[in-house]
Amino acid sequence: MGGHLSDAEYKSQVRAVWKATLWLSIITIVEVVAALIWPESAPKMPLNIFFILASLLKAYFIVGEFMHVKYETRALAITILAPTIFLVWFVIAFLWEGGEWLNLREYWGVIDPNAVHAPTPADHGHGGGGHH
Repeated sequence: MGGHLSDAEYKSQVRAVWKATLWLSIITIVEVVAALIWPESAPKMPLNIFFILASLLKAYFIVGEFMHVKYETRALAITILAPTIFLVWFVIAFLWEGGEWLNLREYWGVIDPNAVHAPTPADHGHGGGGHH
């Protein structure tokens, strides 16, 4: 079995895990403080951008240290990370495109946002002399 570490290697790995945990804790505390002290009247876009960047930084630490991608070969790391980046891009693109289709449907008059109502039993032919 080749899974045995020397004492120095083990201590180095434990130190790296504690370092990553410390960074994750600091970033999370800064995020919470920023959310609590951000003025209500201030624009939310800078705060949202900060949260996105902080989340990406935390993801880097989690994937790199706790999922051990930092210790893999470059080709394997790219094989794991590239599809993830494309997946996030696809989700954002599809949400954006869906919002645009909704806007165009309203613009073209295909749907009337004022006419949206919950279906009633009469709409489905149940009860009350509906058509069959």
